[in-house]
Amino acid sequence: MLRAASLAGALAVLAAMFFLSGCSLLPVEEDILEPPLVEPADEPVEYTVASRRTIETYLRGTAHFVSSRVETLSFSESGGRLKAIHVVPGDRVEAGELVAELEAGDLELQTELQRLNVERARLLYKEALASGAEGVELRLRELDLEREQKVLRSMETRLGKVRLHAPFAGTVIFAASLKEGDPVSAYQPIVTVADPTRVQLTYVAAESRELQGLQVGMPALVKYRGEEYTGNVLQTPSSAPPGSDPAEAERNGVTIIIGLDHPPDGVQIGHSADLTIPLQRRENVIVLPRSAIRSYMGRQYVQILDGERIREADVEIGLMTPTEVEIVKGIEEGQKVVLNH
Repeated sequence: MLRAASLAGALAVLAAMFFLSGCSLLPVEEDILEPPLVEPADEPVEYTVASRRTIETYLRGTAHFVSSRVETLSFSESGGRLKAIHVVPGDRVEAGELVAELEAGDLELQTELQRLNVERARLLYKEALASGAEGVELRLRELDLEREQKVLRSMETRLGKVRLHAPFAGTVIFAASLKEGDPVSAYQPIVTVADPTRVQLTYVAAESRELQGLQVGMPALVKYRGEEYTGNVLQTPSSAPPGSDPAEAERNGVTIIIGLDHPPDGVQIGHSADLTIPLQRRENVIVLPRSAIRSYMGRQYVQILDGERIREADVEIGLMTPTEVEIVKGIEEGQKVVLNH
């Protein structure tokens, strides 16, 4: 009996030791190691030193050669039908050359016949003078001549209204896309002639603010086919003549005209050239790279490196170029300004 009790006690002790050991019979999990702490490397601060120098602004772009003498031809009366346009863009014309005409029926023939009547009346008048005619007979011959001349002038005026002639020698730069028989309105542009011997440059800006500060007489530098030429501003948006045409007024608002002191030889209307116009120049002012300027909610400021500390300073900006900016107020010469990346 005692042995049985002793055996039962021993088994109880072993069971208790088994349960107290828990998962001693299971694999033991290793502790997860924390990653080692690595001190971040100190990145060098890139900065520039505020210094005084000269800053200039320019207007730069591509200008095109145009003629300073251009005339657009049109018929002064409506209701006509086109007979022909005798030129195309690029044609050279001489002064007085016929460039376009309306249908006129037999008006041209009637005008030629009237010229013969004038010549006949003139011969009869001269014959009367030579024969010694006087008084009523001579006066009648004189009246006949005057009457025929007036009729001829009337016909020539009518003929002139249906014909357009080149006002000067030049190049056709526009011809209306019309065909024979098309109706033509009064003052509808038909042909434009330009004088290629009188050239100037025009520059058309993308928006009017590009041309702010420009004034008539400002010097201009033009580069054409590797050669440089000098000139000056002849017209700006503010000096353009007023007009009632809204489209023309809109063009004038973004266009400047430049005249050259000595235009290049052989230049043609439509050729392009590189244009540079100095606008403003400031000397001995603090200038920073534009990458140093920071903006937030309308505020403009820079970061100044002061020993180991970086602090902010509001700035007032003056002239700006694509790469630099003038600092009017906010920093002093010699301060280290952090560049913005």
